[in-house]
Amino acid sequence: MLSLHYIIWNPSLELFRLGFVAVRWYSLMIILTFLGGMQLCRYIFKKEGRPEEDVDKFSFYVLCCTLIGARLGEVFFYRPAYYLKHPLEALLPITLTPHFQFVGYRGLSYHGALLGGIVALYLYANYRITFSLLPFRFQFARQQRSGQNFFWLLTPLAFGVLMGFLVRIGNFINSEIVGTPTHSQYGVLFVSNVVERLQNSSNAIKSVKVFKNHTAKQGPSNYQPIILKLTLNNAGFEESAIKRFIKQDVKRYLVADHDIHEHVYEPAEHTLDYTLTKNRKQAYVAQIKTFGIPRHPVQLYESLSYLLTLVGLFYWWNRKPVSYF
Repeated sequence: MLSLHYIIWNPSLELFRLGFVAVRWYSLMIILTFLGGMQLCRYIFKKEGRPEEDVDKFSFYVLCCTLIGARLGEVFFYRPAYYLKHPLEALLPITLTPHFQFVGYRGLSYHGALLGGIVALYLYANYRITFSLLPFRFQFARQQRSGQNFFWLLTPLAFGVLMGFLVRIGNFINSEIVGTPTHSQYGVLFVSNVVERLQNSSNAIKSVKVFKNHTAKQGPSNYQPIILKLTLNNAGFEESAIKRFIKQDVKRYLVADHDIHEHVYEPAEHTLDYTLTKNRKQAYVAQIKTFGIPRHPVQLYESLSYLLTLVGLFYWWNRKPVSYF
């Protein structure tokens, strides 16, 4: 039996659901990052003799600007072509394809958030912004804050940014920002995109599960043998039609779909290796033997580097106060 040490990763993205509103693990990580950053800011403001009550104002500027920057970063840096065709999805926490669904803001760019944070520092240090809805009022006036210039504010922002180690854990849960293939039995096989793409590719596919195949040999580039278990909605279809669908359509998805091909290697020149059986409910079940591509969990590597940097810099800053501008 082949010993396979990689992890098949496909967790639930939702912490809990209230009706049509889902609270995701990624959202929790963002909230914890912000709250943790606020506590660090309070400590820094207090230690440096700045008014602690200003932390709430500073945090509000940073929160607004980082969220806007994170969303705009996702729209313009990563998926401009998609959001050009779906502008409502860029503004609202919904998806319209393949059907309407409230999904929250799934696309938030860390780099966009960083740029937004820098803008927040400049605005907070140099302008006074007053806003209210009832009665509606918006005032924007230049006013420099005493003892809190842009360069001094870079320190609390830096510590807040390093709290982003929690965001990288959220990226890992979401199977985002995946690393390069390990070309070994170690690593993480991110299958959430594979499952989602296959299920959405055809109404004939009811569910998809991924398992390790301990009895097969490794594939090219040390890709690891796996089994894709497809449960089919086969009411009214003959077995010959289902076999044709698997050999032609499913084969094409595995070979040509980019989101699948990034995590599954199916040789284009080979006939699809599968078995077709029925379960207790008399639904057809196809077990496809193919190869998975374990990857480095770079989200966790980066998360650990952020955490170690945060601890090291905070220890150094706390013991050796820095001279600020």
